[in-house]
Amino acid sequence: MSQSINLTNDQAQIIINQYQEFSLPHTNNYTLFRAKYKTSTITIFKTLTLLIQGGNDIDVYNNICKLIDIKPIVTDPKNSSLSIDLSLIGTDEVGTGDFFGGIVVAGAFVKKDQIGALKKLGVKDSKDLKDSKIMELGPILVKEVIFSVHLLDNLKFNYITRVQNCNMNKVKALLHNSVIRHLQQKVKKYDGIIIDAFTTRDKYFEYLKDEKDVVTEVKLEEKAESKYVSVAVASIIARYIFLEHIAKLSEEIGFELPKGAGQKIDLAIQKILKTKPLKFFDTIAKTNFKNLEKYK
Repeated sequence: MSQSINLTNDQAQIIINQYQEFSLPHTNNYTLFRAKYKTSTITIFKTLTLLIQGGNDIDVYNNICKLIDIKPIVTDPKNSSLSIDLSLIGTDEVGTGDFFGGIVVAGAFVKKDQIGALKKLGVKDSKDLKDSKIMELGPILVKEVIFSVHLLDNLKFNYITRVQNCNMNKVKALLHNSVIRHLQQKVKKYDGIIIDAFTTRDKYFEYLKDEKDVVTEVKLEEKAESKYVSVAVASIIARYIFLEHIAKLSEEIGFELPKGAGQKIDLAIQKILKTKPLKFFDTIAKTNFKNLEKYK
């Protein structure tokens, strides 16, 4: 289980001073302080979010609340837009609207007894979270839940859209089905499978008609990430993996690649073309986007 608190700078410093003798090395660039106290891990992120994980998390949470003079909060899991109380597999995708980077589809299995803790952690639709929060939650969620991820890189995406004439929705259908099949190898018992809908159910299965192994017991629902914790978790994990992917590509290019498909993309294209041939974009971008047409 886990507990979390949004801190002020002063509160963070009080906690750091109190638990300094139990401090641990940082595991990423997003961490301000880590400590191991009894059977719990205390983490303060640079966003000033405190996370307490471990067997005696509630005791440590109550002690810290007393230390920084705040009242412990008891969260009612039902008091949320994420209100479906079932053990579900959920899937969502990221990157389809971004010129740079591939497409990520993630699936997550969330047991109903995990729902309260995950909502308290701050889980909600990834579109409602800043990237800094995604990078904070992502590493936690991949340890807390059973998940599967399929990252379709740009070379493969450009091949299947150009040579095999797949449209974006068919690409997404293939990836969602692949992720669900992989999750079913890990999870044998669940109450249902929810896909954040990007097309109709009939069209979804039409895209998969040539596949040998198709999972049919799925429900496609619009805005599922705001109704089902499993889909919200999947959306955060997908975004986390996508951001890691973009960061890696940016490091290879030598500057931070912009996200999306607006005017800033055109400026980045012009900058890259000063040192790289047009063919280079096959490896880092979706070449069927209009941003690249004027340079072909």
